[in-house]
Amino acid sequence: MATSGSVETNRIAATSRKWYWQLIWSSSYSGNTATVNWEIYARCEGGTSGSTWVANYGFGGNVNGQNLSFSGRFYKDARVASGSFQIGGGNSFSASITAHPYSGSHTSSGNWSWTMDNKVVTPTVTCSVTRGLNTIGASMSVTNDGRASIVDRYIDLFTDSGCSNKVGTISGASGTFTGLEPNKTYYARANASNGTYRGYSSVKTVSTYDIARLTEAPDVNIGSAHTIKWTNPSEATISLALYKTDGKTLVYNVGNIAGTSKSVTPTASEIYKLIPNTISIKLRYIITTTANNKSYTNYKECTFSVTNSNPTFSNFTYADTNSKTLALTGNNQIVIKGYSNVKGIVSVSNKAVAKNSATMAKYRLVIGESQKEANYSSDAEVGITIANANNNVFNMYAIDSRGYSTLKTISPSTYKTYSDINVKSAVAERQENGISSNVILSFNGDIWNNSFGNVNNEITSCVYRYKKTTSNTWITGKTDIMPVVNGQSYSKSVSIKGDLEAEGFDIRSSYNLQIIIKDKLSSYTYETLIGTGTPGIAITADGIAFFNMYDESLGGAVQITGDLYVNGKKINS
Repeated sequence: MATSGSVETNRIAATSRKWYWQLIWSSSYSGNTATVNWEIYARCEGGTSGSTWVANYGFGGNVNGQNLSFSGRFYKDARVASGSFQIGGGNSFSASITAHPYSGSHTSSGNWSWTMDNKVVTPTVTCSVTRGLNTIGASMSVTNDGRASIVDRYIDLFTDSGCSNKVGTISGASGTFTGLEPNKTYYARANASNGTYRGYSSVKTVSTYDIARLTEAPDVNIGSAHTIKWTNPSEATISLALYKTDGKTLVYNVGNIAGTSKSVTPTASEIYKLIPNTISIKLRYIITTTANNKSYTNYKECTFSVTNSNPTFSNFTYADTNSKTLALTGNNQIVIKGYSNVKGIVSVSNKAVAKNSATMAKYRLVIGESQKEANYSSDAEVGITIANANNNVFNMYAIDSRGYSTLKTISPSTYKTYSDINVKSAVAERQENGISSNVILSFNGDIWNNSFGNVNNEITSCVYRYKKTTSNTWITGKTDIMPVVNGQSYSKSVSIKGDLEAEGFDIRSSYNLQIIIKDKLSSYTYETLIGTGTPGIAITADGIAFFNMYDESLGGAVQITGDLYVNGKKINS
């Protein structure tokens, strides 16, 4: 091996002088790469440098692939050619020169080759990630130039590709880096020395295995199974447990797991305890990877929902508490539509019982569009009363602390579909074509003509009252207007007394008239109008009256009530 050289072609002695050519080269190294500088000179034995010359009949050659040629004369000690090139340590290069001086019939030539010194050792490094999660195994091999045996060798590990932050060293040809971070990229480089030179390998990139990570933890109903999935690239020991979202309060321990999935059914009662007042809870599965006395965790959250947890509730009773309707029915189990006050009763023996760690909160009674609530009691009867119940379906809801409810529906043993008494139509008419004081009142309506149970329904009163339309004072009429009932209806037509007593109502006035009718439960008021009885013209044997009845006490042929105008002019009386 070489780092420099000097060679010559054969000498040509055609005259008293001998010509030849010399190649000189030297090298400098950077690492294991050499830069070779070379020069070729024309040489002559005898004569003076620069003045002695020989004719050139052809000069050529090659240095490491670079072709050479020259024309013109050769002067003694003149540099014919020069150059440089780079070559790796341990590699070879060659050179050749052929010259034809004088008449061209002479040849001076030479061929040479050199192998460059291998200045450094050349290590290589290999790395592999072991299943220990946070360890890397490394080994190296070395190529040496043979000058000396390897005196040391190291493998260094870095966190950066520039190899400035070293985190570990292996002394020797192989070993293991431990205590590394999972799922992290590291950079390894080997170096070795033969006592003269130290060589470095190229940088090897290697990443540690990731920890186990959860990939699926689906939402689930409490008490049901769901499949938890994960990855475990390092195949390290892993365990699984369910916690509250604080990551500290254990709810259910699955234990050590293997593979990449498992069907899990956490203990339902433990989860129900956590949510006595809500219908769902978010919990956290934590998977733990243990390797080299270190533990790493990863988690995923999912929602557990309450199902099939409605309270147990089977029955309740009822009673009518309205004294008025009880007097008619004689039985608190008979309900009269619109009038009975229905009390829903939950006895201690019928009390609702909450499920799955919930507590009972209240009862709600719903009848038709009416509803009322009462707080739950475990040791006392609970009653809820809805007045004037208008439906024969009684709904009692038992409601727990989560808002879940159970419905129990009952209906009364007897439901009386009573309807209020009414007046469908009524008219009060003056006789003699509307000009008489005598008034006939005619009216009709509907009545619920059935038995309440203890008594039959009937019209208990029917009266009328009147007042002049200009008055605010009502007067109760003196005529008996009690109607006649026929099935589910009634009617009446009768001449009624008024402010003229038996003669009826003053024809000069109009009246408001009310009919007030009552049965055992309800009453109804109907209002109508009695118009005035004053005629436009009244003709009698004694004379004629305009806008009034003829007054025999006044006499005369013509009587006019009101102003009289003739040709647009008012005639004063």
